Amino acid sequence: MFVKFSTFAELSDAVNEAVISTLDQSSLAAIRRSLAPLAAVMPDHPLAFLGKVDAVSGQNARLPELLREFYDRNSRAAVLSSALGYELGLDQGKIHVAAHLIDDLIERFKVIGGYPETEESRRAAGAFRAAAPTLFMAVNIKDAGFEDDAPWVEAFWDHISGFGPCLFPDTLEDETIDSEDPLEQFIVDYQNAVRADLRARLANWPLDLNEIEVFEVVTALLCRQATLAMEIASSPGIWTAHTAPILLRAVADVFINLAWILKDPRPRARLYVEDGQGAIKLQIAHQKRALEAATDPNDADELRQMIEVWSDWLAGQRIEALVEVNLGSWSGLNTRKMAEEAGFIDFYNYVYQPFSSVVHSNWAHVSMFNTVHCQNPAHRWHRGAAIAPAPVDINWLYLASKYLSKTFGHFDDVYGLNLPHTAFNLVADQLSETVKDAES
Repeated sequence: MFVKFSTFAELSDAVNEAVISTLDQSSLAAIRRSLAPLAAVMPDHPLAFLGKVDAVSGQNARLPELLREFYDRNSRAAVLSSALGYELGLDQGKIHVAAHLIDDLIERFKVIGGYPETEESRRAAGAFRAAAPTLFMAVNIKDAGFEDDAPWVEAFWDHISGFGPCLFPDTLEDETIDSEDPLEQFIVDYQNAVRADLRARLANWPLDLNEIEVFEVVTALLCRQATLAMEIASSPGIWTAHTAPILLRAVADVFINLAWILKDPRPRARLYVEDGQGAIKLQIAHQKRALEAATDPNDADELRQMIEVWSDWLAGQRIEALVEVNLGSWSGLNTRKMAEEAGFIDFYNYVYQPFSSVVHSNWAHVSMFNTVHCQNPAHRWHRGAAIAPAPVDINWLYLASKYLSKTFGHFDDVYGLNLPHTAFNLVADQLSETVKDAES
């Protein structure tokens, strides 16, 4: 039903001439006009043999706006494209519609041109959006090679990545505080140092639009690690053996995941993304079943809201029908094997595994911190319930900073960067001062 745009680059000169000869001048002119924004950016695109129209002022700047419109599945361009694809499928005999649905389908085609101005067209748009997976299921996606990037595509994204800087809301601004409490001031200074270390790495890693999933996953995991470290710092009350190891286990998880992904970034980043999408697809299915059984109106409303939120999140990334659900490990390996393959088995043995006992509340941790021995010698030295006192200790923040620094350092090594570790040095200096004060 579909032909990859890249496939046109493989046609011979004789076939190119035959294609042109089958088109009347008005159709050829219309195609050239439609390709003008692409030609302004990528003159050697696969349909360049059809010729081009004279460049229009501002054509280069128009392409990002066209892309923005097509990214929005509710935009007029995206909706009309879905309707057109459906019409082509019908015309080619690759989509078949039951007889009793034909009249409704004809009516949708009649009104879709009015989208989004009329209620009828908006209803029709919803139907065409819902039918979008049909367009992709009309062919074998893997055999069609939709996931493969042709050289011209890589050159295209390399070119337009220079169309201005990334536009993000600034979530990494430094925080200010007016406090005479030295601990509060230290925490704010530390969090700002973490942000500075993170900003330095993001600024020194150039965006590659051909490695978009790698960029998204790696930067997200770096930010996740920084977030965990700042959260630990923000709550001195959790700098204890009861709570800190739980968060440090999450820190260890992030490091092992990131280190394993960086050994082969492109396919492993995709595995990570697809597993997350599959998990949400499964979650939505569970929530829909819960909604069917819900008897409390408030519970039903809450479920509808969650279904809408996660459905929108999933639809913004991929057609739900094409998302696979993986009930096993996202990488196909257990965490120990991932750490081993990444070259960090010692980190797994000495950090991840010990902190796992706290996360899972196994006997080693619970017996030490939540029981005490009965002092009655007639009671067989049994254990009873207790909450062991656990003093606040900056060493827990030191460990969080150490593992954050290890994460940043490994990222630096992989990408050949030489950047500071301001946050770790700040905590190390503070810990040194604390030790000196205690000794004096």
